[in-house]
Amino acid sequence: MHHGYFIALVEILGFFHAACSGSGNNSGNTSSSSSSNTTILNNMLAREILQRQTLENRVATLERQITVLISDAMNGQRACSALQRDVQGISLKQNNMASSLQTITQRVDSENVNMRESLGNLSDITSKLLSKDSQLSETPIAFLARISERSPGPTQTEKTLEFDSTEFNYGHAYDASSGTFQAPMAGLYNFQTTIYILSGTFEGYISKNGVPEVYLSVRGIPYQVSDSVSITLSLSHGDRIWLVRTDQWRSNVAPRKSLFSGYLIRAT
Repeated sequence: MHHGYFIALVEILGFFHAACSGSGNNSGNTSSSSSSNTTILNNMLAREILQRQTLENRVATLERQITVLISDAMNGQRACSALQRDVQGISLKQNNMASSLQTITQRVDSENVNMRESLGNLSDITSKLLSKDSQLSETPIAFLARISERSPGPTQTEKTLEFDSTEFNYGHAYDASSGTFQAPMAGLYNFQTTIYILSGTFEGYISKNGVPEVYLSVRGIPYQVSDSVSITLSLSHGDRIWLVRTDQWRSNVAPRKSLFSGYLIRAT
């Protein structure tokens, strides 16, 4: 477009130059004036061309700047799009984290409820056990039994010596009909027996579930004599204690003076 403009301008100037030259042939007085006009027009043309080149340079510079700005804007738009995607990703992660946290919170609340229920059940069980232990500790376990009368001597070698007359039997753990004590609870127990003979020799032992625990020997020939033995035993619930005689009744055991006793020291 700029070149077309310059060509038209040159043609116009050429036209004026030809006109001025024609006028010079008719009059010699005007030749100097035409030459001066041509110089002026040439100078104006040169200035116009210089201004146009300057404008073209400015326009080219502006076009380059506009291109850079457009490129920067496009880069900024792409960066903005990437930032938006990052923000969306962060928002999605936050939503997932919030959902996970809510799930964890619900699980913790559920576990807390279960734990409170378990603690409540444990508290109930503990209260019942303490109540039972309190009842057991408030109930004494002790007995004292004597031989009420002398039985005829049996033929067997061993026999449970039956102390058939009870003076007290707290806890009802002693069976006077069999002469046997049965532990109602686990614990430490003390047992004692005193044998008084009118004559002869007594041999026997305190038995725990059929196993001898402590022996007693009373020798009174030909005099009356007595002897005692005691033992502390750790018993489990249901263990049985009794006195076994092994002398084939070669002694005369005095009634009422011979006794068998026991009591609970403490539960375990």
